[in-house]
Amino acid sequence: MWKGAVWYGPLWCIMKNLVAAVAAGATLLAANAHAEYLDFVAEAAGNERGVADGTIINFGGLDVTFTSLSAGAFFAYFDDLSNGKPAGLGVCEILIAGPGSACANPGDDNIRLGDAVTLTFGETVAVSSFSFTDADHNDLNLNNTNTLLIAINDPNAFVQYTFAEAVALVIAGVDLIRFAFDDAGTGVQFYVNGFEATPVPLPAAAPLLLLGLAGLGLTSRRRRKKQA
Repeated sequence: MWKGAVWYGPLWCIMKNLVAAVAAGATLLAANAHAEYLDFVAEAAGNERGVADGTIINFGGLDVTFTSLSAGAFFAYFDDLSNGKPAGLGVCEILIAGPGSACANPGDDNIRLGDAVTLTFGETVAVSSFSFTDADHNDLNLNNTNTLLIAINDPNAFVQYTFAEAVALVIAGVDLIRFAFDDAGTGVQFYVNGFEATPVPLPAAAPLLLLGLAGLGLTSRRRRKKQA
């Protein structure tokens, strides 16, 4: 088909449709991204337990893998309510009967001195809206005095935050997050009640888009040669 002085052949039309389809797919991926609240209080409700390293739990379609500080020595732990007050994710050193059972020491089910717990996501996410309680299940979210350690992607690259600062964090490009007791500052025992994780759409269609654009460039060069 001629349009003006340019020939729009079948290959050009195919490439045009490919580019349009890829762009539409990328737009759809972005539109379908949604925030998921990882509610560890709800996860523990009626099912208090420690889990083996490498345990994967699905939260609304998002896979999260839980590991402790030292494989086989500590366990990521989901602690139930106490007197109606929330706990959530902590760490237990010794379980009564191995993974799936309760903590042998009820006072060792939060993140305390020497403890850390790592969450690895099945896809890249943005994290925000953190919530914490202390060892007595009291709210820590407005606490601007006591601190915790959080590492992003590199499990050893800890950054110190007050709990109030941590609550306000919004961090994108997260594949891994690690929570630890701050033994070098004003650390306090704590639970992670939960936080929001929003999958970041990976432009899987980008290679196809680049291929399409390269094809368009090749077609354009061939067309110019023919016109010459």
